[in-house]
Amino acid sequence: MDKALQLARMKRIPLLLLLLMALLFLLTLHQPAPWANWVHAFAEAGMVGALADWFAVVALFRHPLGIPIPHTAIIQNRKNDLGESMSTFVADHFLEPDVVRTKLQNTDLAAFVVNWLKSEKGRRSLQNFSASVLRWALGALHEERVRRFLSRLSSKQLAKVSLAPLLGNTLAWLVRGDRHQQILTQILRYTIVLVHDNRDAIRARVQQESPWWVPGFVDDRIMKKMLERIEHQLFEMALDPDHHLRGQFSSWVTRLSHDLKHSTEHKRMGDDLKQQLFDNDELQDYLYGLWRELANSIEEDIDKPESVIKQNVGYWLDNVAAELNGDPDMQAWLNSWLVDAITMIVARNSSQIASLISDTVRSWDGADTSRRVELAIGRDLQFIRINGTIVGGLVGLLIHAVKVYI
Repeated sequence: MDKALQLARMKRIPLLLLLLMALLFLLTLHQPAPWANWVHAFAEAGMVGALADWFAVVALFRHPLGIPIPHTAIIQNRKNDLGESMSTFVADHFLEPDVVRTKLQNTDLAAFVVNWLKSEKGRRSLQNFSASVLRWALGALHEERVRRFLSRLSSKQLAKVSLAPLLGNTLAWLVRGDRHQQILTQILRYTIVLVHDNRDAIRARVQQESPWWVPGFVDDRIMKKMLERIEHQLFEMALDPDHHLRGQFSSWVTRLSHDLKHSTEHKRMGDDLKQQLFDNDELQDYLYGLWRELANSIEEDIDKPESVIKQNVGYWLDNVAAELNGDPDMQAWLNSWLVDAITMIVARNSSQIASLISDTVRSWDGADTSRRVELAIGRDLQFIRINGTIVGGLVGLLIHAVKVYI
């Protein structure tokens, strides 16, 4: 039922009680019977109590009878002060760090997370949320103004980057941990496989380029020996970490790293290359075309009922829930981390969180605020009027009894 209708119906009860008291007052006004004095006293005090409480309740929301009596229409005139008081009360008593921490420590947040992840509703919610975020991000990147902004931003940032020192520092980092040798080993292994698997193609190519007067069996024998020597050399380098060619490779990488970091010539070459990449419209169009194809394929997938991306998110969530459910130590750590994190966030932002109340109330119209509050609590306030009528009548009886006794 509509709150306004409920409030209107509830207001009829204290009004009917007031009319009843007025009727009893009139009927017993000149009645000589002894009982009439008691009823008259009850009705008279009941009317006073009803009118007094009616005035008190109405004064909260508006001027009684439209008369601008001081200290009436309290909510309408002082909504900003009331909003600030409510904001301060919430910040001091609900968002106080110790209160928040105690409440969180009494709650098994990790178990709640596990149960929510294992539930179909939680799983579907996170799947849809992930898809929505991805769709929003892709949609934003389709916007021309967003692309222009990101292009300007990235260009300004990349313009400050010097490619040669960056590459030099990267090579130095590789050398420090002998990572360059690990990369070389993988390259050698791949090259061995590549040469072995393509022997026939290499020999055929050599025969095509060989002079007509050289017999084919001679080309074939020379090529066979050459490939064997190449594979043998590659095997030695791949298996022997102290191979002299590996040492030469390390020296070459070290020198190149030093030159890239300190040589003005290498720095100029790197800057020229970077500028050429910036100015290459064909490259930019090609990269954007690749991006569009990738974005379109992702968008098409997340719109499908059987989306692969959503399924992968679901599998990942299932694994996380299963692992967390079987790891009490991780649950204890997660509970502690969540308690500390939430408490810290609340402690640092309690004023801003509570200010949402005062800012919202301040943005409301005074009359609208008064109407909202009245619809929320006005029905309960009518019981004050009802009780005021009855209690006022009983007080009237007590006063009359004292009067008779005296």
